[in-house]
Amino acid sequence: MDLLITNNLESIKLSSRNIVTTNFDESSPSITPNTLSFKGRNGKVNFGGDYGDKKLKFSGYLVASNQSDYEVKRDWLYQVLGGIEPYYITPMYSDNGQYSFERPGQTSGNVIGQANEVASFKRFYVTVDDVIEPSFVGNINGQQIYKLEITFITAGLPFGQSVDKTLTITNSIPYAGTTKASQLEVPFYVQLIANQTASGISLTIGSRTWTYSGTVAVGDVFVLGGMYNTKNLLSINDYTNVEYFVLEPTPTGQIPVQCSIDATIIINNYKELYL
Repeated sequence: MDLLITNNLESIKLSSRNIVTTNFDESSPSITPNTLSFKGRNGKVNFGGDYGDKKLKFSGYLVASNQSDYEVKRDWLYQVLGGIEPYYITPMYSDNGQYSFERPGQTSGNVIGQANEVASFKRFYVTVDDVIEPSFVGNINGQQIYKLEITFITAGLPFGQSVDKTLTITNSIPYAGTTKASQLEVPFYVQLIANQTASGISLTIGSRTWTYSGTVAVGDVFVLGGMYNTKNLLSINDYTNVEYFVLEPTPTGQIPVQCSIDATIIINNYKELYL
């Protein structure tokens, strides 16, 4: 087990700094219900709810050769994980089945890092929820061992997120997420390049349909961003129904797409979201 840290400067595994990951767990997002009570009516009226924060708990050990080495690694840990700027964390696992009911590296496997590591299909945009406080636990074979218990909290959307994807659509969009991804929260956009002339366009993605009532020529490039709609870089909001798209989980993992004209359709920078 390992943890990959990705910020604006680098992507680096904790194991590269002799930090052993023993456990990584995530909570589901907190929920704030939207309800109202009325006099003369029993119970409450439920208007759904809003997701709050997701928390992620890391456990591990920092291994240092001496006190000076410890201070260097501790300061690096504070710099990378303890700053105010959010960053991505991605758990790394091994599918080798090298551990049974034991701590990683207890009787088999590499205590620092693993062979054939696989990155999780989701990552988290986070900051530290509280302070980082390494705790000295002992000296083993000349190595100083410090216990680490770190809690992260999501800094934006309270979900796990896949890496951004761009895809040319045929008749569906693959979506393995477990919660909705709306254009109003995830800034993906759809590019539509017309391959025929027409007097309008109707584009359906999932349960939502976007329409355009103007003329269409071959080669026209439409960009649909949810909050904006352009044709050949000029705004066409007044000629649309001002609809935005929402990617929703489906039993098949595919979101159907239909267009009223022959066109090349590309979805840009979309990501799958996980509760």
